[in-house]
Amino acid sequence: MQTRMKLLLLVTWGLGGGLGFLVGRGSAPLDTHDELRTLLERQGAQLTALEARLGPASRQVHCAVAAPGGGGLDAAWLRAELSRILEEELGPRRAKAGQEPAPEPSTESVASLQEGHRLIDEASRARRWTEEDARELRRMMGGLSGAQREELMRRFAVFVNAGGVDVQVRGPPF
Repeated sequence: MQTRMKLLLLVTWGLGGGLGFLVGRGSAPLDTHDELRTLLERQGAQLTALEARLGPASRQVHCAVAAPGGGGLDAAWLRAELSRILEEELGPRRAKAGQEPAPEPSTESVASLQEGHRLIDEASRARRWTEEDARELRRMMGGLSGAQREELMRRFAVFVNAGGVDVQVRGPPF
């Protein structure tokens, strides 16, 4: 008896779902996307008009690369043109660099650089960078030239980024 009841419920459930689906499909409007279709047709017409307005010029591709065989590209002219452009751009910089030789670092800046290296070495051995180290490095940086400052900062960055050091500083580490 229970098996018949289960079978009856299962068949009723299946027929109810199937019948509901068929009734829903039959009562739906035939075309619900008329507005979307008109918008797409309008966009297609605009695209076609744009292509027609641009014409064949938009399909042309200009390439600055020469064919492997040379194909009319004058290598000597290209070298001369590149040389001229480089001379225009780098000429004033070369003249300035040639006029001013790099000044000799002062004894104070050399001493500050050595002190900075010593400070980084000590912090490396202690495996920690403290507020006091940061203050000391900041004080030393004031007496360094640009190249010396860059050298010390590069060494400090490698020291910190290598890991194995506990940075105990709030804010910037230098």
